[in-house]
Parts: sequence; structure tokens; C-alpha cells
Amino acid sequence: MKLVIIAAGLGSRLSPVSSGTPKLLIPIFGQRLIDKILANCIEAEIENIVVVTGYKNHIIEDHLKTIQTSVRIETAYNPDWKLANGVSVLAAQSLIPTDEDFMISMSDHYYNSSLLKTIKTQSDDHAIASVGADYNISEIHDIDDGMKLKIDNASNLVTAMSKNLIEYDAIDCGIFKCKYKFFDYLIKAKAKNECSLSDACNILINERTMGSINIKNCPWIDIDTPEALSFINENPTKFKE
Repeated sequence: MKLVIIAAGLGSRLSPVSSGTPKLLIPIFGQRLIDKILANCIEAEIENIVVVTGYKNHIIEDHLKTIQTSVRIETAYNPDWKLANGVSVLAAQSLIPTDEDFMISMSDHYYNSSLLKTIKTQSDDHAIASVGADYNISEIHDIDDGMKLKIDNASNLVTAMSKNLIEYDAIDCGIFKCKYKFFDYLIKAKAKNECSLSDACNILINERTMGSINIKNCPWIDIDTPEALSFINENPTKFKE
């Protein structure tokens, strides 16, 4: 199974403290985010990753060449990196085997291998894509910006996904497990000029094929603001394995 890492964007909200460094190369606890993701992959027995680049792609690609790891690293360039993140996933399509499931991860999310293992090992024949769902809402940093999920408890199907939901059950943790057919839904969303992952997921929701996976107590955080970066550095025991 391959893990697609979306690392094409500018990361403008983090720029006051990142000085333009791509988010994937930001150090957390003395380790760049990409190095943490690779360590997670080894623990979760994920042998291949595809890093989708865009903004400052050469910096990321040059760093990847210096990494010694057992994980096979491929890159895909997204020339339309200013568009929403679904376009970046489409940029990796040619590198994904048509007969295999694959996973998607944001490049600016910090998490441990337990989260990858939890999502990798779950399966739902009825779901074309499933998202990691965090029900520990009180523990979420910056919940206002979180992608909120309404979930049917009986089926674990997502019935609504939006940052603007008033009533919700969980927060999207930024990691997905998908069947290859998910690319068809990204293409449908792009044809409507709706290019984000959530746009494609909402098409699945309407067809009742968008699943969820309870991540239970696996810690994670979206590091897309200076406040989030400060929060993780000030609370290391909350996030370290």
C-alpha cells in the first residue's frame, strides 16, 4: 500500500514563523516532518510513499534525495499547486496501482505510527474512501478550523462533512484510506471546479460510500499556524510516542 503525502501548497498561514520553508521540512522535536512520517511508515509497514510537490518543489525533492530509508520515495509534481488539495492527489494517480488501496496524508499533520496502523488495517467493502475520525473533540487544537464530520453510528458512514457544521460527531484527522476508484470522484469534483478532497468526499457522502475510521486515542495535530506550532512544542508529552 502506498501513502500519498500532499506537500504542494504554500503554507501561507505558517509563513510568519517558517520563513518560506516548505511545511514538510519544518522541524518538530528536532526532526523534520518528512522524517517523522517516514519513521511512522516503517513502523506501520508502509513500504512506498508518493510526495506530491508544488511550491518550492526543488527544495523538497533535493532533501528527499539525501534521506537514507528503507521506504521507497517517489515524487509527483503538481503544477497547479495553488488550487485545492484534491488536484495534488490527482497528480499522484499514475503512480498508484489500479488494483490496490492507497492512503493519503496531509504534509503538515504531526502524528505517530499508531494512527497510520489504525487506518491502514481497517477495511470497509462498501466505502470508496474512509477518513480517520477523532471523536475526542475536547482535545482538538483550533477546532474552529477543523473539518467536522457527522457520522452514522450503525454504519460508520459519514453523512456530512464541512468546517461549518453546527452539529457534528468527530473531526477529520487528515488521513484517508481509499480505493483506486476514489480518483474518479476527484475528477468529478474537478470538473465542477470543486477541487478539494472534501468536495470529492461530499460526492461520496451523497452516494453513501464515504466511510470513517475511529482513531480512538491516537494523538495528532494540524500544524498550519504559528499557534499550532507553539502548542505542540509546549506539549511534547501529548504527542510523542
